[in-house]
Amino acid sequence: MLEKRLLAVLAHPDDESFGLGGTLARYAAEGVDVHIAIATDGAAGSVAEGFENAREELAAIRAKELEAAVRILGGKLHMLGYRDSGYINDPANEHPDAFIQADEKEAVGRVVRLIRQIRPQVVVTHDETGGYFHPDHIFCWKITTTAFYAAGDPEQFPDIGPAPYQPQKLYYSVFSNRWVKFYIFLLRLRGQDPTRMGRNKDIDFTKIGVSPSQIHARIDYRDYWDVKRQASACHSSQGGGTGFTRLVPVWAQKRLFGHETYMRAYPPAQNGLRETDLFAGITAESQPAPTSQL
Repeated sequence: MLEKRLLAVLAHPDDESFGLGGTLARYAAEGVDVHIAIATDGAAGSVAEGFENAREELAAIRAKELEAAVRILGGKLHMLGYRDSGYINDPANEHPDAFIQADEKEAVGRVVRLIRQIRPQVVVTHDETGGYFHPDHIFCWKITTTAFYAAGDPEQFPDIGPAPYQPQKLYYSVFSNRWVKFYIFLLRLRGQDPTRMGRNKDIDFTKIGVSPSQIHARIDYRDYWDVKRQASACHSSQGGGTGFTRLVPVWAQKRLFGHETYMRAYPPAQNGLRETDLFAGITAESQPAPTSQL
């Protein structure tokens, strides 16, 4: 029987729960060996009410939150060991230990090592916009995509073991701009500026999301709705467990939001493809190293 393995490489503590927690919970419950690699410590993140005085301890707080969330999701945690870079133009961007200041080849090598150790058939990460143009998300997309193509090539990173291994599929976590446009409409009705959103008013909602035609996979996680919610609630310092959906009945939430969506980066996908399983078409054998698309 084929042993299925999935590796998600994500930028911050909470991305594994807020973003694709339903997918991870579903696959773990179905017996997939789920691995979650987090690039940064979350030290430069904003904080929810009640954590305003915890800035100095934020990395330690978020580490505990992450460990608890990953346990609930049923995954295995790996840390790449970088410092949070903060959002666009944050002074944390310039910190020498910031993720975006890391040597790119060295960072790629860390992901190559994980791929060769775990031997996942499927790799998932952020898309090239990082969802909302967060510098750490974008850098995570870049190094993970490069590592995906390098891991199976014996001529690349020859000193990093185990033996070269090529995953079969690469996905980017994305969401439809159709929902974003509807949300923008509601914001404007309420007199809010959709170009200045988020706790720090630095997120432009008019620029995020992808066309529905670019969504190639839609994963139903309604049976694991409560698992994702419990994992998300672990991230108290980031407002986990709160939000407008508390005002919507659970049955309606599941119907509207009980799916997570992905763009398939490899193998290249035609617009209009609609997968319901990230492991569709997976075979028992590692594939030849493909040519990088970056």
